[in-house]
Amino acid sequence: MYIGGSVMYVQNNTDNLAFEGRFGKFFRRIGQKAFDVMPEITPKESKKGIEKAKKYEDGMSKPHVNKLIIGGTALVTQPFIDYYNHKVDEETRTVAKNRTIAKVVACTAVGLPIRKLFYDIVQKMTDKNGSKRFSKALLPDKSVLRKYIKNDTHLKNYRNALSTTLAILVMCVTNFVLDAPLTTHFTNKLNAKSAKKKEFEQKTEVNIYG
Repeated sequence: MYIGGSVMYVQNNTDNLAFEGRFGKFFRRIGQKAFDVMPEITPKESKKGIEKAKKYEDGMSKPHVNKLIIGGTALVTQPFIDYYNHKVDEETRTVAKNRTIAKVVACTAVGLPIRKLFYDIVQKMTDKNGSKRFSKALLPDKSVLRKYIKNDTHLKNYRNALSTTLAILVMCVTNFVLDAPLTTHFTNKLNAKSAKKKEFEQKTEVNIYG
């Protein structure tokens, strides 16, 4: 092609498109064949299996169970991270590890029963079919929310959210009244134990190497 005193060559991509098209069809056929030879699997939806899965889901969604999972995960991971932080000296790492253990144990020990208590209270006070005086005390009065919680799943979410909110409000106080003193107490205990262990190791090393 001649444009403005210069020659521009236009490459024909027909061959490339044909090449890609043939290989595209080839790989699609291979993929289809792989799906064709795979055995058909139909999940068994037995009543017992569905009930078991539902109980597991309900248990995992409860606020106090979540607190236990978070606390357990923190206890088996965070102390190791603190102890193997080689940017600081050994004594600082040991104190940081002990404080983390103490804090996780204290917060979980206080937070778990509080969440469980408020979950039980909210559950008893949001009973749609209850006949006692306070069975429906915490059910929403507004028509929109009342219509929303007719669904059992929505009601469960409402209970979890409400009980968690109430527990957090109470824990804003217990964090200072219980968590902080317990954390300090457990940290001191662990630091004293670590100091005795280090002293024993030093004496053992002196006895061995003279």
